[in-house]
Amino acid sequence: MEIESPQLGFPQSFCCNCGVADCASEIQITRVTHFFSIGGTETTFKLSVPVCARCRKTLRRRPAGFFSRLGVLGVSLAAIFLVLYALGSSMVLPLWIDENRVAISIILALVFSSAFYALRRPKPPQTSFYQPVRIRSVSLQVTGLMAGAGQVGFMKLAFTNPDYRNLFVNANQDAINAKRIAVVKG
Repeated sequence: MEIESPQLGFPQSFCCNCGVADCASEIQITRVTHFFSIGGTETTFKLSVPVCARCRKTLRRRPAGFFSRLGVLGVSLAAIFLVLYALGSSMVLPLWIDENRVAISIILALVFSSAFYALRRPKPPQTSFYQPVRIRSVSLQVTGLMAGAGQVGFMKLAFTNPDYRNLFVNANQDAINAKRIAVVKG
């Protein structure tokens, strides 16, 4: 669907992630997925946000959702279980490891997953390892059913940097007052 996004004013004073004044406008591709029963639809928005050279990589990283975190946990659980199984069949493991292979796999997978996401934390002064501007919810209005054209009726944006969020609110006060845009803490 071809979507007409609302006119959003992203102030260019400082980086929307870390707050450094030396920044340039970059395109952040943000996807919003709606699930309907079995299938889902994905809408892509291109947001022109100010970012410094150090934070440019964060624009490509989508925040980890529930299912991606569950996937990392599942893959690590399967890998650890298979390693323990292979070690058990090639050498003699202590009896307590052999009897508690599943429990040990679960505990090690939880530790590995926690460590994996702990390493993906922002390095100060960054406020996010992932995209600093996020779309929490969006309401689309179809304007041309046959043409597949549409426009955004309402959009809720989240910002990880509170100073940039305040600057954005001041720059887009008319759209916020008209209830076309809502701004929340990221």
